[in-house]
Amino acid sequence: MPMAKQWIGRSVAAAILQARHPSRSLTLVQHLGGIGLVPLAILDSSIIPTFGSLDVLTAWLAAGTPWLWWYYALMSTAGAVIGAWLTYRLGKKMGTDWIEKKIGARRLKQVGGAIEHWHFGAIFVSTIAPPPFPTAWFLLVAGAFDFSRKRFLSAVLLGRSARYALLTLVAAHYGRHFLRYLRHPLHYLLISIIVTASLAAAVYLFTGRRRASLQTAPASR
Repeated sequence: MPMAKQWIGRSVAAAILQARHPSRSLTLVQHLGGIGLVPLAILDSSIIPTFGSLDVLTAWLAAGTPWLWWYYALMSTAGAVIGAWLTYRLGKKMGTDWIEKKIGARRLKQVGGAIEHWHFGAIFVSTIAPPPFPTAWFLLVAGAFDFSRKRFLSAVLLGRSARYALLTLVAAHYGRHFLRYLRHPLHYLLISIIVTASLAAAVYLFTGRRRASLQTAPASR
């Protein structure tokens, strides 16, 4: 619960900042088109905050050329996976002491506990959840905790591809109306909270049932 309250507080601030102070680099990336999403996606998966710029720009491009929605989703996913892997390697190299200095001991314990408890599900939710969810914290801690590289990349690929495919499909269908809705700070915050809460609940139910079935299986034998 403390982590959820902190995230909601950061969500409000980041969403307002996104709407009032858009990044100047967006103009350049817009001219580059889909290929420009790759470096921005790499940055978005790092410890440097982008305040939802990648989502807004990906949706903007998909709304402008709906028949290329899959291409924009692919570019964002490719960059996000590369960025996630670099952040994972950074966490693995620097270790928990360095991460603790960056995010604090309590947050490190919360994120580490989530990864140790939910494993694949924790990484998946962190990568599919909309910003400003602290995805980079999970990527860093996963590396520091020596989380399985194969499972890590699988969770990131699945989460990011699902996220950007859904985002571009909706943007391509509803056009600029969806983009205006997305850029509104309160609307953006509401979408982020609803989607993240739904994903967390789904993972909780799925893993809970799976563990229950695994526990009852030996008894039935």
